[in-house]
Amino acid sequence: MKYKNSLDVRTIEKPYRKTLILNLFEKLEDGEQLELISDHSLMPLKKLFEIENQGFFDWEELESGPNAWRIVITRKDTFDLTINELIRQNPLVINIFEEEGIPYYRHGFKRLKELVEDVRSIYQKMKQGTTMMVVNPLRTEVWSISFTIDYIINNHHTYIKKAIPELDRLLDLLISVHSATHPQLPMIKETFKQFQADLKEHVRDEEEIVFPSFKEFEKSIKGKSVKAMKELYDSINWMEEDHILTGTSLKTLRNLCNNYMAPAGSSPGFKLLFDEMRKFELDMHFHMHLENNVLFSKVLDAIRHLKAANATG
Repeated sequence: MKYKNSLDVRTIEKPYRKTLILNLFEKLEDGEQLELISDHSLMPLKKLFEIENQGFFDWEELESGPNAWRIVITRKDTFDLTINELIRQNPLVINIFEEEGIPYYRHGFKRLKELVEDVRSIYQKMKQGTTMMVVNPLRTEVWSISFTIDYIINNHHTYIKKAIPELDRLLDLLISVHSATHPQLPMIKETFKQFQADLKEHVRDEEEIVFPSFKEFEKSIKGKSVKAMKELYDSINWMEEDHILTGTSLKTLRNLCNNYMAPAGSSPGFKLLFDEMRKFELDMHFHMHLENNVLFSKVLDAIRHLKAANATG
């Protein structure tokens, strides 16, 4: 069989081979294939692809020496990618998920077609409204458990602690001036007050109980000792249940804020408040995505690897 995209790497100088192959793969459309011909095994390249293009390709070996090695790499059809894989491929798709109300932060391991009916229109938006990023700023697939935790705390927990007092001040100012004409403001304040109390407890539990136990578990893996795992499963279930409640509370706030659309003819303070509330919700969604779909997955993968090692040891 003759392939449209074919490269004989034997004709390419070694220092340029990997970069050239990765660039050629990035240019493939859904379902297109790239044939590679080499004078040695391409298994090291496969491992590189598993890191750089996790979940985005299929690998087929056509010939395995001794004179030549031939493989075909197929760019996996976007319809077969999970939410996590779509975000890793292009974090900008989060904007579309938010616009469409798709709870990506809860369902990272599902395919888009499992969450929405008109999946083709979403994929069309993804192709038309976003461009592939040259550099993915969040290479979460290579983050350790501890690094992921530190990122969440330093980026998202820090933001929460800074944003909530500012939102409180904006709300109090608007209530003092406009509560008589906009009775929804005290309702927003009361709902947000309960939400932040629950969130404060959740963040404290993560920083003081859950995250330290995850870090300790990662150390125990490196030290080759075995740690009881039930508490890790329990912590993950506990946090995921909290995230469901958080998502519900955020939706309630959005509804009270008229989808963050300032009332017609209202003061500039309304637009400022609702813009900041929208930013807060978006940060919370991505925050939960990193925990549900990245951090918890890393912990569960580590547990599985440790169990497998113990079973064969």
